[in-house]
Amino acid sequence: MNCWHCERPAHGVCRFCGRAVCKEHTKTLPYITNLYHTQNGRYKALVVAETLYCGVCRPKEDPISVSGLDE
Repeated sequence: MNCWHCERPAHGVCRFCGRAVCKEHTKTLPYITNLYHTQNGRYKALVVAETLYCGVCRPKEDPISVSGLDE
């Protein structure tokens, strides 16, 4: 697989969109792997601090609504 930016061999893929990136073009962003609702009503998250990011895609900061999944 080749880098999305430069067509050289890739070293990883973006956690958010799956684009391949080489070491030179890799960026990082935090990634939430799990959310927990505590007994006292608070939310906590398990976060990986520096996951691979292509620099092209735009992960949303806020959740979005998804229709058609409710029964």
